[in-house]
Amino acid sequence: MKGSTQKVSYDRYGRMQYHPDYHPNHGKPWRQPDQVYLIQRYDLDGPEQVSFALGRTIHTIMTRAYELRKAGLMPKPATQIHHRRLRELGK
Repeated sequence: MKGSTQKVSYDRYGRMQYHPDYHPNHGKPWRQPDQVYLIQRYDLDGPEQVSFALGRTIHTIMTRAYELRKAGLMPKPATQIHHRRLRELGK
């Protein structure tokens, strides 16, 4: 994969915005194995790690988890686990 010269940017909540090097599946339809991975790993790893594993933005991962929970396909955690966000390199 060629590295782009586009700079990594973050929204006001500290979530990485779309970047072609880190989000190759952006805008593509969800595959069943990706959705299963999201359901199994979201509460264990957090949205940031799952976003890197699936090649989608953090916002997309969080939205999909919300939709799956609302539809009853993804259970809500018994206890809330808070995952720290990775910081931008060099800060």
